[in-house]
Amino acid sequence: MGPAVELVDSRRLTGPNLHCRSAGAVVELRFGAGVDREAFIGRWREALARALTALGWTAELHARPFESPEGLRGAELMFSAAVDRLYAATEVNEWAVAVARLEAEAEPEPAAMARLAAVAAQEQAERRGALALIAAAEARGVPWLIDDDELSLGYFADSGRWPVAALPEPESLDWSRLRGRAIALITGTNGKTTTTRLLARIAARQGVRVGNTSTDGLCVDEREVESGDWTGPGGARAVLRNPAIELALLETARGGLLRRGAAVSSCAVGVVTNVASDHLGEYGIFDVEGMAMAKGIVAKIVAPGGRVVLGADSPALVAWAAAQELAAPIVWVSSEPDNPVLAEARARGGEVWTVVEGGVVRSVGLERSELCRVDEMPLSLGGLARHNVQNALAAAAAARGLGFDDAAIVAGLREFGARPEDNPGRARVWQVTRRGGETVDLLLDFAHNLAGLEAISELVRGLARRPLLCFGMAGDRGDDQLRAQARALVSFRPRRIIVRELGSHRRGRAPGEVPRILDQALRAAGLDPGAILHTESEVASLDAALELAEPGELVVVLVHTERDAVDAWLREHDARPGRLRAGT
Repeated sequence: MGPAVELVDSRRLTGPNLHCRSAGAVVELRFGAGVDREAFIGRWREALARALTALGWTAELHARPFESPEGLRGAELMFSAAVDRLYAATEVNEWAVAVARLEAEAEPEPAAMARLAAVAAQEQAERRGALALIAAAEARGVPWLIDDDELSLGYFADSGRWPVAALPEPESLDWSRLRGRAIALITGTNGKTTTTRLLARIAARQGVRVGNTSTDGLCVDEREVESGDWTGPGGARAVLRNPAIELALLETARGGLLRRGAAVSSCAVGVVTNVASDHLGEYGIFDVEGMAMAKGIVAKIVAPGGRVVLGADSPALVAWAAAQELAAPIVWVSSEPDNPVLAEARARGGEVWTVVEGGVVRSVGLERSELCRVDEMPLSLGGLARHNVQNALAAAAAARGLGFDDAAIVAGLREFGARPEDNPGRARVWQVTRRGGETVDLLLDFAHNLAGLEAISELVRGLARRPLLCFGMAGDRGDDQLRAQARALVSFRPRRIIVRELGSHRRGRAPGEVPRILDQALRAAGLDPGAILHTESEVASLDAALELAEPGELVVVLVHTERDAVDAWLREHDARPGRLRAGT
């Protein structure tokens, strides 16, 4: 048909997603300069409608066109499908795309329908009885989970699970012992892991056995039982099917939401800490407004009577929320008491959390309660870590939404962050002694996007100490994003910057390409070329920083990929937990 239509991705959506609340199949397309996108989508709709009719399926059809700032045009084309035919649905979608391309080699329709019907029949046979069980569960208000191997009904100790190849009849079950429990989903560009961990501590002080997932691992009662990134549906199922747990706190990353959809169809509390510019350009999301839509999936599945906790300092998130009709009320949080979003919510009698004259305050309409002082919270680092104050407000608001009492909330706020293991790698301070007896302070944080860098920069500037800075980035950010991050580094007012290569995370870039872009952007931002040093790894940058640091100097290490190696380096150098000290 002339200019190309590229099929970038074809995948299953197993839960509530950017398009609708239902599971389904989606394709991501890129259009050449001369392609009439609307005409193509029309042909896709027509082809898909014929296929659905031939297969006897009903579905919702959704098209989401998008464009990048550089003019790249694309679209996601999705249709809903039952969970016992999702693999077949992806093939149906791919066939409809091939027909819409007007490809001469596209499979003839009669043959295609016969093949797709056979694929669907095989998949449905392997999951025979799944839809009947799910329908019976939904009629009784019992939550369900399904994957390639198992179907489960209910959560935790009040659940049952069976192989998808051997499912029971609905009437054979004792439905009185199957039920759901309150769960919370936490997402955001930054702060979601800290918020989840703090919320887990509050739950522990409430006397609740808690399981939580994060990008670092899967934890039960705040003890890691599995390492790695568990923020997708697999991590959620592992927690929700664990009979030893009473509450699930599920960190939910952008990638999982866009790739597969939400892990559950409903929750009691949904938290979106903030929305900022990061990971743009993936799954057809090119701006913060689109990112707010993606993160907002969590808010849209909160059940009536639950709570949606949103960060009021993110304009894109505020604008997104204003256009929604959510089933649950919004609780706004901000460390700025004069934030107009909070004022408007209070005027309507809504609940907000903020900081007033150094105190953590919950307001409901005109009623106000102070829970504790900010400087009592170790996580706040004496109030300097404003981003952690924001995370604490989100966790406290979520805890209240889960029904926890103020005593448990205050206990969690006053103790979480006092130990390095509470929140490893996030605004942690260590002290290392060099040969000769001088000490060097290390501030380690995982900040790797613009909002995270700005938060740590604000913290460091509050100390009035010029730092020595170690930084490196993976190759999956665009050149403009890398340059923006380099400019953010200059805001630290560093005495020197050590730029490191991330050899295992070049993501298709040539060796030295990312450090070179950062170096050039640092010089363009006014940093003295003599203040820039290059190393080949995160550990090498630590060695160089320890050698170059002046006695008592603050070294800021923005760890990105080699976390285990950095932890080993700290042990090797007998690093001790330290505290932030202001300059003189």
